[in-house]
Amino acid sequence: MTDQPLTLAQQFERYVSHKHAEELTTIVLASDPRAPYAIDLDAMELFATIPMFGNAFLHRPLSMLPAMEDAMRSAQEEIVRTECGRAERGDGDAMERAKRMTVKEIVRARVDAHRFCETFPELAPGIGSVRTRHVNKLWCVEGVAVRVGSAKSLEAENVFECVKCGHQFLIPVNVEEGSGGEPPPACPRTKPCKGKSFRAVPVPPTRRMIRDYQEVRIQEPVGGPAGGSARAAPRALLVVLEDDLVDKVRAGDDVKMSIVVRRRWHKCSREQRCEVELVGHCVSLHVAQKQKTIERVVDEEAKSGFESFWREHAARPFYARDMILRAMCPQLFGMAMPKLALMLALIGGVPRRDSSGGRVRGESHILLIGDPGMGKSQLLKYAAAVAPRAILTTGMGSSSAGLTVAATKESGEWALEAGALVLADGGVCCIDEFDSIREAERATIHEAMEQQTLSVAKAGMVTTLRTRTTVIGATNPKGGQFDMGSSVAVNTGLAPPLLSRFDCLIVLRDDRKPSWDREVSAHILESHSRLGIIEDDLPPATQSSAGRARSSLSSAGGLPGSSQLSDGARWGRALAKWGADPEVPATPAAEKEIPSYVTEKRRHIQDASLAAWPFERLRSYIAHVKSTLQPQLTKEAERLLTAYYQAQRRLEGRSVARTTIRMLESLIRLTQAHARLMQRDTANRLDATVAVCLVEMSMLSLVPFIQLPPSNAGFEDDPDASIRGVEARLLRRLDEELGTDWREGSGSKRQRQDDDDVDEEENDFRRGNV
Repeated sequence: MTDQPLTLAQQFERYVSHKHAEELTTIVLASDPRAPYAIDLDAMELFATIPMFGNAFLHRPLSMLPAMEDAMRSAQEEIVRTECGRAERGDGDAMERAKRMTVKEIVRARVDAHRFCETFPELAPGIGSVRTRHVNKLWCVEGVAVRVGSAKSLEAENVFECVKCGHQFLIPVNVEEGSGGEPPPACPRTKPCKGKSFRAVPVPPTRRMIRDYQEVRIQEPVGGPAGGSARAAPRALLVVLEDDLVDKVRAGDDVKMSIVVRRRWHKCSREQRCEVELVGHCVSLHVAQKQKTIERVVDEEAKSGFESFWREHAARPFYARDMILRAMCPQLFGMAMPKLALMLALIGGVPRRDSSGGRVRGESHILLIGDPGMGKSQLLKYAAAVAPRAILTTGMGSSSAGLTVAATKESGEWALEAGALVLADGGVCCIDEFDSIREAERATIHEAMEQQTLSVAKAGMVTTLRTRTTVIGATNPKGGQFDMGSSVAVNTGLAPPLLSRFDCLIVLRDDRKPSWDREVSAHILESHSRLGIIEDDLPPATQSSAGRARSSLSSAGGLPGSSQLSDGARWGRALAKWGADPEVPATPAAEKEIPSYVTEKRRHIQDASLAAWPFERLRSYIAHVKSTLQPQLTKEAERLLTAYYQAQRRLEGRSVARTTIRMLESLIRLTQAHARLMQRDTANRLDATVAVCLVEMSMLSLVPFIQLPPSNAGFEDDPDASIRGVEARLLRRLDEELGTDWREGSGSKRQRQDDDDVDEEENDFRRGNV
């Protein structure tokens, strides 16, 4: 007689008894018999050991999960029997352990099937794609917890008694209807009495089956390898957490979970259609504990491509840097410094821990202040698109709760709903029209920007959420035009404490120069006269033959896209479209104007930059340098930053709101970010010089510390020579203010004498000798 094959439940019992014997022993030795317990199972190992189990678990989870729990109870009983057998044979230690062993009723199997999201994309339909066909099957979802309800306790089973025969039976809670179970239409006794009347029987507290219960709402991920959701409003899904999974998620957390999709029937009313909601019941859960960033897959080929690019331009590193910056937001002409500041904000510095264990932020915040029409919103949109994780909002339509966190009440229950800063944790939060945020609500983001946390005390809920995000804001000056004779606070209407939290304040002024107007008008003219721009948007049947030919040629690679053309090439196409030949000017006046900005050298540099750094490669490079490089400052860089900070503190008429200790921290972050941009492990004095230039632009002083080009100026023809010239001017200026001893790390005699005089005055003030 052949042995009967083992069922899947028996095979699972054998597997868990062998692989998780220690965890089962710990559970049976636990003191509380009614508490929920869980065993974490490796899905890959489990499905490899029992191949048929994986198919059954994915397609029939509602029957497999109870069978797995029964198998774990049987495994516990086997452990208790084994220990009792040892005790009967006279083992004293076994006798002591057997007295404390009890079989636990609630032991959940947490199979980490959420790991299949990346390996098997067909098992991860996406939150917005969950439909009725997914009901009663196991799926993997990934998203952001935007709303977290309070933890509740529900009675898992109700006891009913037949009024006619007195038979008692258990009715489980109907989780699909979200309410308690209802008695059957007739008595379920083996010998039916045909009774139809039942009454609920009170159960002693020691015998009640109570389960922890919590509802969270998860939304489609912000950003991601595919760029996030393209919908105007991201979809959300209600997920139920039970037992040991309760209180594992906070608002704003990135989560990966495996769920069983169930139907929840709402109560019906007369003459109204009954509503059905799809709800996910969580089987396994993974919460990102470290700083949340969207991991972009950068293969070895791409990494070697980055390294070879910098090796090719080792003699001219700043020329190579400007090639990267030229590829950023190519629809805007020039603006070298704003693009540099935007890139450094996207890359960020290195966060660190202070002596007390607190976190010192590495994220840099920048504020773009400019006259209308200077391209601030375009820069924000590009930052939101190129960042691996980003939220784009406006100050006009955002309240303090929309930016931070809101307390909402639904079905009589209070819950926290995450705002933009919480959802952008680990990424970028772009806020357009920053000055439109109401005055009473601006103070709510002070803590979120500096301490990178958000303390919440609303509706009886007290908690702290993480907001480790880079804030990029844009605002128009009051009156429509920036007044250089007034401070930034007067121009923007923002308080100095809020302005001091921004590392860079970039002012974009419309100088109304004829040469600049010609260059910008050429750029705008081409954008409105690109070949085939209208016919390509029309259906093929309505296009002309020439338009279809151009469209097919462009799609086949015969014509480069307008985004891959330089400013000079765009201007040439625009002139050709309107009947002029850029190579053979019609008038002597045109001959004088075109060569000033349309040159072969600029066309070559722009074309080479766009060809070397397309959008996806630029996005991968930002994620690569941000995740792999942790640059440290050299001694020369530290001395330069310290000397500039001290010199600014001693200037007459200095900006009190800017020259604080936050300025020195901003200099450090920008220096580290520039070293990352240059793909270096160390930040040298040139990196510090670039950081000083950005901070110096933020001072907006009528008497600048060093002379710099306008913030909206274009790229230099020889950036390497230009930055060394700026470094030389900065060193001479610091020597004039502090002497030359600062270069060796010690202060000058005049500096030490000034410090002694200040200390003596402070001591006299404390003693009252004034």
